[in-house]
Amino acid sequence: MMKYVTFLILLTLLIGCSEIKQNKNDEMADATNLKKPFLWEAANIYFLLTDRFYNADSLNDVNFNRIKPTAKLRGFEGGDIKGITKKIEEGYFTDLGINAIWFTPIVEQIHGAVDEGTGATYAFHGYWAKDWTALDPNFGTMADLKNMVEIAHKNGIRVVLDGVINHTGPVTDVDEVWPSDWVRTGPQCDYQTYETTTACTLVKNLPDVKT
Repeated sequence: MMKYVTFLILLTLLIGCSEIKQNKNDEMADATNLKKPFLWEAANIYFLLTDRFYNADSLNDVNFNRIKPTAKLRGFEGGDIKGITKKIEEGYFTDLGINAIWFTPIVEQIHGAVDEGTGATYAFHGYWAKDWTALDPNFGTMADLKNMVEIAHKNGIRVVLDGVINHTGPVTDVDEVWPSDWVRTGPQCDYQTYETTTACTLVKNLPDVKT
């Protein structure tokens, strides 16, 4: 009987030591992973269109009276910064092995719509800036952005903010053209010479920032 008791005690101790060793190995592995330097050359980057990714706050879906009927898929669909945060917290990016998220511009966009030939289009894509010093409420607030960046960093994910600063958004009935000492509104580029590739506008009604 004593032999069995002794055997059970030894077995319990061995199992306990094995678990402690495994826990220490896990902790060491976690510490090693945390200490690994981030290398852009080795980054797995996920690019997303902010408005089309995930809508976590339907209360910010309509702003600046953007209520005109639009061409198919040419209006805001509701994706926002909170949506990105939610997916980070759920482990969506981590499960994919992503360690950097690059998303489309979130600065304030023109308020009006533009007909590009198929019907009204709003600046859901983020590339028609009106004010580079403010966030567009359709995407969220500064507090939302700060929170998202902090949560991303806690999960080992870097954040890449897309920014387009070579042109403003188009001129509309509610979006005035910027002063002429800031932008040029013509001629349209034909890309035949240096001048007609640089001192011009990319397309009609897309004021080029003078740089």
